Amino acid sequence: MNIYIELTKQFNRGKLRTVISSGQAVVLHQLAIMSKEGDWILREDPESINHVLKVLSKRRAHYRFSAPLDVRWMAGGWSSYFQFSYKSLRIRTDFVTRPPRISPARLSDLWKEQEGRDLPFVNVRDLAEIKKTNREKDYVVIGELVRLMSNAHDQFLYSRSAGDLMNLAEKHPDILSELEIEVKECLK
Repeated sequence: MNIYIELTKQFNRGKLRTVISSGQAVVLHQLAIMSKEGDWILREDPESINHVLKVLSKRRAHYRFSAPLDVRWMAGGWSSYFQFSYKSLRIRTDFVTRPPRISPARLSDLWKEQEGRDLPFVNVRDLAEIKKTNREKDYVVIGELVRLMSNAHDQFLYSRSAGDLMNLAEKHPDILSELEIEVKECLK
């Protein structure tokens, strides 16, 4: 079994506390076969944080250079990183409670959408937002995520391929016109 899936199930035992994001979400969307670490969005409450800390403690995890996994730090937008050994592998875990480019309202909706899922992980649009980093390799991922999106409007906004954009424009001239108007309004 994938250690990150196993951890997610342990983190969420009895209650939804974590949602897989970033690299492991890319794996779960079947756009990669592996990721170097596990990333989770964590509920910003003491019970959730303490539960995750207990799970990590049982694995003898130790902090990597990062903020403490504490509600006070997480509320400030910090990240917390751990690592431990598992079957001769180095396992890295990263936690945030306020993922970049995800609004508080969208984050609230994400928790509602993930409730009751056996394996909670971010959808392709949220993942595309999270992957908008300063790393070129993340934009390759965004380009592939676009191909999984069913909403043509989102495909226009996130596409990284001129060919894909030309095909979208041909298939959806009405959406292209709407977006052109939006852009003109923004430039005023």
